[in-house]
Amino acid sequence: MDYTALFQPGKIGTLKVKNRLVMPPMVRNYADEKGFVTDRYAAHIERIARGGVGMMILEASFISPEGKGFVKELGVHTDEVIPGLKKLVDAAHKHGAVIGPQLYHAGRQTSSKVTGKKPLAPSAIPDPTINELPVELSVKEIGRLVRAYAQAAKRAKRAGCDFVEIHGAHGYLITQFLSSFSNKRIDEYGGPLKKRMRFLFEVLAAVQKAVGKDFPLSVRLSADEMVRGGLTIKDTIVIAKELQKQGVDVLHISVGNYASYAQGKMISPMAVEDGPLIRFARAVKKGVKIPVIAVDKIRTPELAARTILKGSADFIAIGRTLLADPDWPNKVKEGRTDEIMPCIACNQGCISRLFAQQDVWCTVNPETSREQAFKKKVLKKKRVVVIGGGPAGLQAAKTAAQRGHTVVLFEKSGRLGGQLFASESAPHREGWHEFREALVRDVKRLPIAIRLKKEYTLENVRNEKPDGVIIAVGSLPTTPKIPGAGRTNVLNSREILEGKKKAKGAVVVIGGGCAGAQTAEFLADKKHSVILVEASDAVAKDAPSDDRTLLLARLQRKGVTLMTNTKVVSIGPKDVVVENHLGSRTIPANTVVLCLGSRPNDGLINELKKVIKKVHVIGDAVRPRRVTEAVAEGALAALSL
Repeated sequence: MDYTALFQPGKIGTLKVKNRLVMPPMVRNYADEKGFVTDRYAAHIERIARGGVGMMILEASFISPEGKGFVKELGVHTDEVIPGLKKLVDAAHKHGAVIGPQLYHAGRQTSSKVTGKKPLAPSAIPDPTINELPVELSVKEIGRLVRAYAQAAKRAKRAGCDFVEIHGAHGYLITQFLSSFSNKRIDEYGGPLKKRMRFLFEVLAAVQKAVGKDFPLSVRLSADEMVRGGLTIKDTIVIAKELQKQGVDVLHISVGNYASYAQGKMISPMAVEDGPLIRFARAVKKGVKIPVIAVDKIRTPELAARTILKGSADFIAIGRTLLADPDWPNKVKEGRTDEIMPCIACNQGCISRLFAQQDVWCTVNPETSREQAFKKKVLKKKRVVVIGGGPAGLQAAKTAAQRGHTVVLFEKSGRLGGQLFASESAPHREGWHEFREALVRDVKRLPIAIRLKKEYTLENVRNEKPDGVIIAVGSLPTTPKIPGAGRTNVLNSREILEGKKKAKGAVVVIGGGCAGAQTAEFLADKKHSVILVEASDAVAKDAPSDDRTLLLARLQRKGVTLMTNTKVVSIGPKDVVVENHLGSRTIPANTVVLCLGSRPNDGLINELKKVIKKVHVIGDAVRPRRVTEAVAEGALAALSL
């Protein structure tokens, strides 16, 4: 396909943009506690700019301290941030990208745990996901916040930014005023849509006065909040037309708020189709003449180019894609699409960590957040043995080889990928297949000696004469101390998902974590009747909230019975005895599938440490966790050589 449309220059007001690709605002938690730019943040922005993106919208940046939503979020709340912002501007301009912050206040979508103060909101109604009663803003306080937006915009201009974006989406303060879902005021700021728009337009006018009407201005909107009483696309088109009249230069179209986040459309997970919000950008574009930015899970150059060519949008935001591969724009432009590391929308390293108030990583790209470490030069090239060809071992081998080390990789099976094979087999988890293929592709393109069907022994490893060994031998399924757990009709979920064993007849899955729930769905798709038994009070509690909501809905549709707060007493040849508050019950079961976690496969590790000086143990061989941690530890082990 011809991707020329993505690399045509674009125009936003007076601003020229070298191509149609946009880094949307994504909070990283890379700033310091005061909201100031750190060296780590600057290195990250420079790395993304180097990859060829045209426009960079810095993350939601708080205009006042009580409006901060995340512990180490970027701020534009004081003149002291200007030197740091200038560093980010210089990093972007060095590579021909335009850059500006997104001005925002979280309103009721933050908590006193983050800010140390009571949240502020148009009305004293708690956000249903945070459940902290906010303070209703007085007219005087509204005026203070309007001035704070204007002052923040002025700081951005003084720092050399090319534009600012006003955050009017995702249920934050401006959206809270716009929406009757959150705004129950009866004064000039509440009631009909025209009055609910007042705060946004006061902010807009104050910002324009502060920076001048020729300074480019973007507004991000939630086209549909996807909650009862919330903004609809009809409302948003009215708002968009009025913003155009008032001199806004570009509209950035998303959806949702925190209350609808779990529907999986605001930051769409793996189980949602690509480009789910393009239709909203198209609807807004039909109503205005100014440019429109489309966003959310536009992962492939084909979809991005089609969106431009069909006139659905003028610019394409590729946020998580740039975390997965900051060189995506240059690779597409140069015809190197077969080298792209795809974003798989797993939301493990980015959004899940962010909502846990941690710094953002990327599951498929461990360089994200560690740009400074990756830039350090190797002082001495070494001979390295990596044991294990799962995601941790593959990443360790890849990073070590890229840094010039001589690498030998042992894998006892006949294929590379480890537990990714089981992960990708579950329904709606195709992203793990994409990652496995890309990671194996990269490893095979590098000068790595791959020893398949070669189980490591002390003798094998010593024969390689390594300077260091990285052990990534993964984990083994846990077998519970349940009477009957050793029967021939009892399998583990990995055997099922990898196709090594097949279930027969009615199935009981024991263990209702995310993996157990996905295994239950896999079996339901194979037309088995499935009962999922979980000892705790909920199924798939370890899944991201949006993934969990979608997964539970699918299990219900597919007829999977969920039994929570239920203990397995024993397993028989054709049944399972369980116990809960209703007493004991016998469930017919031809096959029982165990999904009760894993334990480290530590085998010969201690023996190996006695004969090799430098041994790094990584991934599940240390402690079973997610792919994100396995990949990160693989890279870090290689960096430490």
